[in-house]
Amino acid sequence: MKSIRLTLVSVLCMLLASQAIASHIVGGEVTYVYLGDSVANTPGTLLHKYRISLSIYEDCLNGQPEAIAEDNPAFIGIFDAVTGAPYLIDTGFNAVNYTSSVTVPDYFSSPCGNIVITAAVCLLKKTFTKTYALPSNSHGYVVANERCCRNAAIVNINNPGNGGATYCCTIPPTSTTNNSAVFKNYPPQTICLNVPLAYDNSATDADGDSLSYGFCAALNGASDANIKPAPYYPNFGDTVDYLPPYSSQVPFTGSPAIKINPVTGLITGTPDKLGRYLVTVYCNEWRGGVLINTIKREFQFVVTSGCVYSPYGPYAGADTVIMVGESVPFHAIGGISYTWPPGTYLDSPYIADPVGTFPVPGVFIYTLHETSDTICDGTATRKITVLAHSAFFVPTAFTPNGDGKNDLLQPLQLGDTATLVSFKVFNRHGNMVFNGGPADPGWDGYYKGVRQDLGVYYWEILYDDNKGIQRKIKGEATLVR
Repeated sequence: MKSIRLTLVSVLCMLLASQAIASHIVGGEVTYVYLGDSVANTPGTLLHKYRISLSIYEDCLNGQPEAIAEDNPAFIGIFDAVTGAPYLIDTGFNAVNYTSSVTVPDYFSSPCGNIVITAAVCLLKKTFTKTYALPSNSHGYVVANERCCRNAAIVNINNPGNGGATYCCTIPPTSTTNNSAVFKNYPPQTICLNVPLAYDNSATDADGDSLSYGFCAALNGASDANIKPAPYYPNFGDTVDYLPPYSSQVPFTGSPAIKINPVTGLITGTPDKLGRYLVTVYCNEWRGGVLINTIKREFQFVVTSGCVYSPYGPYAGADTVIMVGESVPFHAIGGISYTWPPGTYLDSPYIADPVGTFPVPGVFIYTLHETSDTICDGTATRKITVLAHSAFFVPTAFTPNGDGKNDLLQPLQLGDTATLVSFKVFNRHGNMVFNGGPADPGWDGYYKGVRQDLGVYYWEILYDDNKGIQRKIKGEATLVR
């Protein structure tokens, strides 16, 4: 009895280990290139040569190394597209070894900001390539691969770690020679929670066929009981079980909602829930208004909070102080349209470089509204202070601690032609602790060599303005160490 129990425990552990090891698949796709015709040894048989490429995406952060190693070589099956009869099944010695292994760069771009991703990720793309000579066929062919198991952390489908995937494509009948479309960009490993998404999932087509895009259901294939089977003709009705509120058309949620542009392939929206989501996208090829082929890419979006996001924001320029009658140039860059409300005293509020001329004193605040070439809106403000006459400004605090930063309390000139006569500082008892003139740099917080206490001090400035009128202004500043 004891030995039976040990045997059962051993078998259970092996099964659990097998499942854990197999859970690593992130996605995949199949494409092909038409290489021309050749004549077979059998008289009258015309062969069409295709270079078929299977790409599998592997989770090299959470996936087991043993499972990743077991992906190579890949098993590929080719079937009659109508009858489903197998033409060949490449397994064993005929299995296909990978021709490239690439670490997919981790990037996530947003059209309306800069993003730095801090979440740890690792994704490998292995591509298995082989050239086949296929006999003329009025039905066309289906190319398929099955592998288990998907990444177990997927949250939008049922039982992901115990189920596998089928990756496939269709080669049209011999009368229609074709190169499949090829997706242009790597799928993103991570996207950011509550950050606008704009992922270009479009493809290119060597034949110049028209392309259209959409979300579709992922296909089941293989299982935890048989993680790498010889491929079968795909059961196109055997799709994964999506968990509400998710579906093939709503693979993950967002606000605005996640959607794919059927013409451009651009996936947009703002993800609003953390998690790993299975996504499948199709690309239809149209020739003369007739659908001739469809390729699909299955992958996973990981919505993470491990991002530092800086939203798009234009620069309106530094705040400026001028005199009545003077002009100020404005300058905005990086946009395709601009407005500067309220537009008061600007020669044009609808250009990047307006000029403001100010006939009266006051404080004028302009809000730049800028639209970028990626159709993002941003705002920035600029304050123009217009003085009736030149003056001086004194900061409200200073820190005379010898660090070379803000060590002196000193008047700062506003306007170009103010002339300082005197600058005096008094303590809270009314005793003068500093009496400076035009040549003095400012008060250093000492009086007769004694460091003065922290607290509020009062200042008085006598100066001649730009019109030759002598003026006096007063204020207070805090000494901080």
